[in-house]
Amino acid sequence: MNKRRIFLIITTCAFALIGLVILQVIWVSNAIDLRASQLNHRIRLASYDVAYKLKNDSVTRFRVRQTIAENDGKNLVVNLNKSDKEKLGSILTNEFRFHQLSDLKFDFEIIDKKHKSYTKSCVDNKYGNKEHAWCLDKLFKPEKVELRIFFLNSNEYVYAKMNGMMFSSAGLVLLVIICFGLTLQTIFKQKKLSDMTTDFINNMTHELKTPISTISLASNMLKKPLILGNPDKIVHFSEIIHEENRKLQMQVEQVLHLAKLERGDFGLNKIQTNIHQVIQEAINTLDLQVKTRGGKIKCYLNALQVNLMADVTHLINVVSNLLDNANKYSPEYPEIIVSTHNKEDGIVIVIEDKGIGMSKDKQKHIFEKFYRVTTGNVHDVKGFGIGLAYVKLMVDAHRGHIQLHSELGKGSKFEVFLPFQ
Repeated sequence: MNKRRIFLIITTCAFALIGLVILQVIWVSNAIDLRASQLNHRIRLASYDVAYKLKNDSVTRFRVRQTIAENDGKNLVVNLNKSDKEKLGSILTNEFRFHQLSDLKFDFEIIDKKHKSYTKSCVDNKYGNKEHAWCLDKLFKPEKVELRIFFLNSNEYVYAKMNGMMFSSAGLVLLVIICFGLTLQTIFKQKKLSDMTTDFINNMTHELKTPISTISLASNMLKKPLILGNPDKIVHFSEIIHEENRKLQMQVEQVLHLAKLERGDFGLNKIQTNIHQVIQEAINTLDLQVKTRGGKIKCYLNALQVNLMADVTHLINVVSNLLDNANKYSPEYPEIIVSTHNKEDGIVIVIEDKGIGMSKDKQKHIFEKFYRVTTGNVHDVKGFGIGLAYVKLMVDAHRGHIQLHSELGKGSKFEVFLPFQ
């Protein structure tokens, strides 16, 4: 899948997701407005019933009207006695409970319109920032008064009724966003894996092409009459064919071996092993290649306890791979330092070079299969990108761990910890 198509799919999905979130927010907002409208409707019905109850309760109406007449504009709020206020509060409470508004907290006052401080400050059918007031001004005729009911938690009441809907909606939107993120992550991961696989195939083709071409050339030379009459030439070209065939077989086995290891289809032949001997054997294998480039390998084997249970062959391969990487990624005159030291429960092998190093983003992928750090060209460093993946698998199989410390332009350092048990 090309980058343009991936970008188009991601952009389309992102716009669709943003649109879904916006629609969800609008839907929840409309639902809140609808719930507030329903609350207003219930309060209106309750208020009508309050007026009806007061109309039929002549005793309460008479006593309240008497108190209002005595106030005669002296106070803005008419001071009812305790029994009258409790009676009026009881009527309001019962009607609100009947209309399923029992969770709505309220307070009330009787306002005398004759008072000089009276203003039309009552907010009818609207939600303010602090409180919602409902006014009834025709309850105690002919006095100029109004009954103001203050709802102290009207906003909280509305949102409380919407909690389930809002949380479920937010949860579903969040789930969609997470799924979208995971899908993006999967797409990029698969794209990266596809690129790495393509790179691996290109590298493998390049690596296999050289020995095949050499074998073909040597075989053709053996057919020539001049060569057939010269036993030394026949032996020479036969050795070339044998050596190139061995390299070809090793490269194929390396790929097949990693696939076998990833399936877990391997068994470690653990024996009592001297780590310093393992390191020395690996160094002997790579020492000539390093010296050919004018480099050197320095050893500081400081560990005192060097024996542990391990698979000798795989450990030699682990150290050899790390040394080979240090050699390949040192532009010229490789300088490789190998050291060991003990920890309480194991031994640490450190392999350090002063090569090209690598950036932080490359360090994250260095142990992934087929991943290769290049120095700018398409095929400037040989290999399939499976060496460090093999190293990680083997270290994990020995219940150890490996760490990388690297700085671009200054080199890399691998630390391999292997436990004694």
